[in-house]
Amino acid sequence: MLASGPVERIRTYCRICEAACGLVAEVQGGQVHRLLPDTEHPVSRGFVCTKGPAMLDVHRDPARLDHPEYRTGDTWKRASWADATGAIGARLAAIRARHGADAIAVYIGNPTAFNVGLSIYAAGFLAALGTRNFFNAASLDCQNKFAVAEHMFGHYVVQPIPDLDRTDFFLCLGSNPSVSQMSFVAMPRALERLKAIEERGGRCVFVNPRRTETAQVVGEQLFIRPDSDAFLLMAMLRVIFDEALESAIACRTLAHVDELRAAARRFVLSDVAAATGVPIEQIVDLARSFARAPSATAYCSTGVNMGSFGSLAFLGVQALNAVTGNLDRAGGALVPSRTLRFVTLARLLGRLRPPRPSRIGNFAPVAESLPTGILADEILTPGEGQIRALLCIAGNPLLSAPGGDRLAGALRSLELLVSVDLFRNETGALAHWSLPATDWIEREDFPLVQTGMQPEPYAQLSPAVVAPTHERRAEADILVDLARVAGLRMFRAPGLTRLLSRLPPAKIYPWVSRLLSLPTSRDPVKLPRDEPGVFLDAVPTRDGRVDVGPAAVLADVARAADRCTRDAASPAALRLIGRRQRRTHNSWMHNVPKERPGHAECRLAIHPDDAARLGVADGTRVRVQSAVGRVEVSAQLDTELMPGTVSLPHGWAQSNVNLLAGDGPAALEPLSGMARFNGIEVDVQRLGH
Repeated sequence: MLASGPVERIRTYCRICEAACGLVAEVQGGQVHRLLPDTEHPVSRGFVCTKGPAMLDVHRDPARLDHPEYRTGDTWKRASWADATGAIGARLAAIRARHGADAIAVYIGNPTAFNVGLSIYAAGFLAALGTRNFFNAASLDCQNKFAVAEHMFGHYVVQPIPDLDRTDFFLCLGSNPSVSQMSFVAMPRALERLKAIEERGGRCVFVNPRRTETAQVVGEQLFIRPDSDAFLLMAMLRVIFDEALESAIACRTLAHVDELRAAARRFVLSDVAAATGVPIEQIVDLARSFARAPSATAYCSTGVNMGSFGSLAFLGVQALNAVTGNLDRAGGALVPSRTLRFVTLARLLGRLRPPRPSRIGNFAPVAESLPTGILADEILTPGEGQIRALLCIAGNPLLSAPGGDRLAGALRSLELLVSVDLFRNETGALAHWSLPATDWIEREDFPLVQTGMQPEPYAQLSPAVVAPTHERRAEADILVDLARVAGLRMFRAPGLTRLLSRLPPAKIYPWVSRLLSLPTSRDPVKLPRDEPGVFLDAVPTRDGRVDVGPAAVLADVARAADRCTRDAASPAALRLIGRRQRRTHNSWMHNVPKERPGHAECRLAIHPDDAARLGVADGTRVRVQSAVGRVEVSAQLDTELMPGTVSLPHGWAQSNVNLLAGDGPAALEPLSGMARFNGIEVDVQRLGH
C-alpha cells in the first residue's frame, strides 16, 4: 500500500562508523522513503558514503527478523515477546543458580559502539549478572589501542586523534580513509582533508602492503611487508633518538623515555629494512622528516591492529607523536577536552563490575572485556566457570572470530544461545532463540562514542525516524525485560539502580548528554573547537604524565625483535592481509543488491608476479592454506599489492577468513588478547587443471 499525506523531513545521522555523517530522512505515512545527505550539517556538510543511504534497504529488507522466534531442530517458530523473554529469563536464572554467574556469557558486536542505549544498558546487565565472561568485537580489530591507552594515558577511552586540518605531515599506517573514513576518528570528508594537506604544502605518507584507494589519489605510498609495522615504527624511534631529533622540552614531561629509547635500540636498521621491505634510507628519511616537520601526526588503524604486534605498534605510533612534541598540539595528535568527561562516565560504569581475569589463559580484561579468541575454550573446557549460556547481541562471532569451525562446535554445545540482531546471521542460525532488534532508523540516539573523537565537535540528539516495524525492539529494552524476568538487578548500584529504574532507556540519553556537558538539540549543533594543551595538564595517569615506555607494553619487545631478525633472514613467501570495501561494511550490506556487485569483492587478490609463479590466472579457483585452516576462493590479479602479499576481505561466509586464523590463548597477543588476522603465513595452490 502506498503511503499518503505530507512528507516530513527528519534530521538524523549515520551509525555505521565513527564519522556519523548527517542524514535527512523523508517520511510519509509513517514510512521512510529516502535517506539523503544533510547538506546543512555543520560538519559533514552534505557528505555521506554509499553505505549510509543504503541503510534504508537494510531497514526494508524482507530477510529482516521481525518477530521473536525459537528453534526446534531445523525449524523456526514464531513466539510472543512475553513468551520469549519469559522462557529466556527463566533459563538464565536456572543456569546461574545451578552453575554460578560465570556460566553465562555476553558477546556484543561492532554496532554497539554506535548505540548509546545498548552501550549503557549492556554495562548494567553485565553488572546484574556478575559474570566475568564478557566478550566483544574489539578484541578482533582494536583492543590493542584500548590496552595501550590504559597504560600510556591512564584510561582506555583516551585515543588521540590526528589534527588533519592543521598538520604538515600525516603518517598513516594500515588505514584506507577513502573507503572507510577513519577508525577512532569522527571525521567526515576524510579524503578532502587529506588533499588539503598537500594543497598547503604538507606531506601525506600511507604505509600499507597494498596501494589503497586513498594512496591512489593523494599522498605517497610506502609499501611494507604485512605484519612488520611495529619494526618500522621502532626503527623510526631509534633514528630519532640516535640523531637527537626528539623534543627535549616534550620528553621532560613524559615518563619512561629512557626505557623507550632502550627498546627502540633493540631493532637493528638493516634487519628492519630486510624484514619490512623498506630500504634503510627511506626509514631514516621518514623519521627525520616526521621529527623536523613544523607539525606532524602519526595514526594507525585495523591493518596494524590485527597483526602480531598491534600493541607495540600502537605504542610506537603514539610515542612518535609524544617524543617529537606533537602530542596535544595544533597539527599533531589531539585529545579532545570532552574525553576527560568521558573518562568519568566510563569509570563510573566500569566500577559496577570489578575486573577478573579469564579462566582460560589468565587474560586481564581490557576495556572491561575478555578476548573473543578464547570464547570456544571457555565453552568447551569443563570446570568451574565453564560457559553454558551465551547472549549474542549485534554480533556474529562465528563469522568474525578466529577458529570458526571449532567455535561452531562450541556454540552447538551450549545449553542456551540467544541471538539479538537485525538478521538471523551465521551465529543466529545455531541459536535457540532469535530476537529482532531495531535498526538505527527506528531508535533515538546520540553520538556518545564520537564525543571523544571529534576534531570538529558537534552534538545531536537524533529521534527515532519512524516507529519500529513489526515487533522489533531496541536492545536496551530487551535487556531490561530479560533482567526483570531473570530476577537480576540492573546496574547493581543502589543509587544508579533507583535512578535508572525510573528512566526507561529512551530517557537516558539526555541524562548522559548533560553529564558530558553536551546540548540535547534535535538538530546538529557545532561546539567550540578544542584548544591544544588541555590534556597534558590533566593526564589521568597516577603521576599525571604520559608514559611512553610502559613495562606491560615493552614486555613484548623481545618477541618482536626476535621475529624481526628471523624475518630479515628468511621472510615468508606469502602473507595474508584483509581489505576494506567501499560498498559493504562487515556483513551488514550483503543482502542489498546495489551494495553487492557480484562476487568479485570476495576474491583473493594476488600480485601478477606471485600468480605467475603459482600458475594462477584471473578467476582461477585456489586453496588458501594456513597453519590452522583453509578456504577455497577465486583469484583476482591486483597490481596494487606488494609482491608476497595476498588479500581477502572479511565478513563473507563463502570465504571466511577466520578459518585461517588461530584461536586459543597461544594464538593471541599477550597484552591485549587480540586475534591475528593480518600477516598470516599462507600457501596458495591452484585447484583443478
